[in-house]
Amino acid sequence: MIPAVDPTFEQKQSAVDAVLHSKEFLRAAALAKLLKYLCEKSLQGRIHEIKEFTIATDVYGKDLHFGEKRDSLVRVEVSRLRRRLQRYYETEGAASPIRIVIKPGTYRPEFEWVGGEETESQPAPSVPIDTPLPSNAAGKPWLVYIVLTVLAGAVLWVAVARLRVPEALVTPQGSAAALPADLSGRAVRILAGSTIEKTVDRFGVEWLGDRYFIGGDNTRRFGDQERNVAHPIIRHAPDQTPFRAFRYGHFSYKIPLGPGRHELRLYFSEVVLRQTDSGDGVENLRVFDVLMNDKPLLPFFDIAAGARGVDTADIRVFENVTRADDGFLHLEFRPIREAAWLNAIEVIPNPTGRAIPIRIVARNANLTDQQGNLWSIDKYFSGGRQTSDGVMVSGTPDPELYAWQRYGHFSYQFPVPAGKYRVRLMFAETFFGPNNRGKGGAGSRVFNVYSGGTALLRHFDIFKEGGENRAVEKVFHGISPNPQGRIELQFEPVIQYPMVQAIEILPEDPPL
Repeated sequence: MIPAVDPTFEQKQSAVDAVLHSKEFLRAAALAKLLKYLCEKSLQGRIHEIKEFTIATDVYGKDLHFGEKRDSLVRVEVSRLRRRLQRYYETEGAASPIRIVIKPGTYRPEFEWVGGEETESQPAPSVPIDTPLPSNAAGKPWLVYIVLTVLAGAVLWVAVARLRVPEALVTPQGSAAALPADLSGRAVRILAGSTIEKTVDRFGVEWLGDRYFIGGDNTRRFGDQERNVAHPIIRHAPDQTPFRAFRYGHFSYKIPLGPGRHELRLYFSEVVLRQTDSGDGVENLRVFDVLMNDKPLLPFFDIAAGARGVDTADIRVFENVTRADDGFLHLEFRPIREAAWLNAIEVIPNPTGRAIPIRIVARNANLTDQQGNLWSIDKYFSGGRQTSDGVMVSGTPDPELYAWQRYGHFSYQFPVPAGKYRVRLMFAETFFGPNNRGKGGAGSRVFNVYSGGTALLRHFDIFKEGGENRAVEKVFHGISPNPQGRIELQFEPVIQYPMVQAIEILPEDPPL
């Protein structure tokens, strides 16, 4: 019977190649070009781009003033293509197990199984039509079937290779137990669309080039010409590395994962769509769904709306993520309006099931405190500047945490899973004071700190609270991230510049 499953990417590509190399289409170069264009769009997950206008401009070189109503070129050529495909499958392509069909009234190619005694778990083989069969196969259908089955196995092997799954991780469907045990405790970091095998970010963390994907594209094209994509500075990014490459279209990932719970981070930024001259934003111009293990993860997701603008990081964090029964984490990015977009994927083993603590210090070197906690270099900020006044702070077992500061008019956006958090802000007045460079004292520096519009500190005066060069801590409980999954901290000046030396964010269990 005809299989219920769709042909694989490789089987579809093989069907396209067979048609394009057939005598029928070698004699019709223009129709072959049209078919190749339509199939490439479909295989790349860019079916939303298959429109009469784009076909006219991309394939036939029409200008931007092309009018569908007064110019029937595309409709006529697609009609000719349908007839040519029908003739091909009636003659030299009659034995093809997969047929390319463009239904009347549409321009989208579909790949359909035809004939064969196949089962749902064993898709029909897909091989180029012009592949020679043994000379003694004529009149022996059973022998033809065996040959086609062997060739199909070779095609499926190539499909696995193109997914770039390491050989040690290729396992039969459903045999999750066969995955290597050494996957346990291993983080996976992928730069979507990157062709560089390995990249190290400013934290010394290693990211892999793109792998485990199906579909989508990593270049911007208009017809046969590649468009450049700008690489602006991405605000609120922990590092620019995860935002330098991208995959877009309709695509998915099948990532081999160890057992247990993980924290998943997806990195997005809108760098293509731009605001209008009148100031209109780009909301609702790019919308897509993200699914994890076939379940909704980010429904109707709009990067620009979530980040509140373009060229801004939107990092979504999910806890208690586990692999599917087959031993893989499945992620699908499905377009609704414009192409889906992704910059990077990070999967970190986290057996606690709670959000990973965030500890940052306003300097460009990590440090470990007296309790053995690691504090990362400054990240997730926008605005402000780093500096050090070169004085020793008292009233703390960890004076190194207060050696540097971020000051100015600045903000932080910390991506976290849903929940309640304890936020600890750490200050020391190392500039103003009778013995410091700024002189003065109480009232010399006054500022506000907000979280999601709610005031955490109003008219806060570090010197008034702790005096000169002495640690001051402020702790806040029950802080929730906003609907976009971020704890936002805004430091607003009242007199002189706000400042902060270190920030700690810990999950509260149980939530308050």
